[in-house]
Amino acid sequence: MIINKANISLRKASENDIETLVENRIIFLKEAYGNPSTELESLLRLNLREYYARSLKSGTFISWIAEYENEAVGFCGMVIREQPGNFEIPNGKTGYILNIFTIKQFRKNGIASLLVQKLIDEGRQKELDKIELHATPDGEPVYRRIGFIEPHDRALEIILK
Repeated sequence: MIINKANISLRKASENDIETLVENRIIFLKEAYGNPSTELESLLRLNLREYYARSLKSGTFISWIAEYENEAVGFCGMVIREQPGNFEIPNGKTGYILNIFTIKQFRKNGIASLLVQKLIDEGRQKELDKIELHATPDGEPVYRRIGFIEPHDRALEIILK
């Protein structure tokens, strides 16, 4: 659906938006990874509510919502991380963007780019050293156009559960 971009508004999410953030994170995860068991989805919803309440209040999670004609159509979030600095990140402050999500019928209208730019602007204001994200194949070209590049270090992980 092609929309009138002049009718898109962006607003910072607040604690009043927790249920909207939870619901759209679940939609995003189902689209990306498939449907979990009912028990796992219920546990995740509970954990997400607690996380958003705590982290929105503390400022360690920033979220923006795109609205079109008063309907929420796009969402994004960034976790603010702090660690001891190093030569790449002397402040030790980084952002991790997650859950860039536009409702299906509103995709291909530049909404994701607008949301990511809001997070980048906030990252600059908070003097973050860098911002990272993991990209889906559909999202990667969007992020590369904005300026995201391959990291120089390859990450490894261990799953504890």
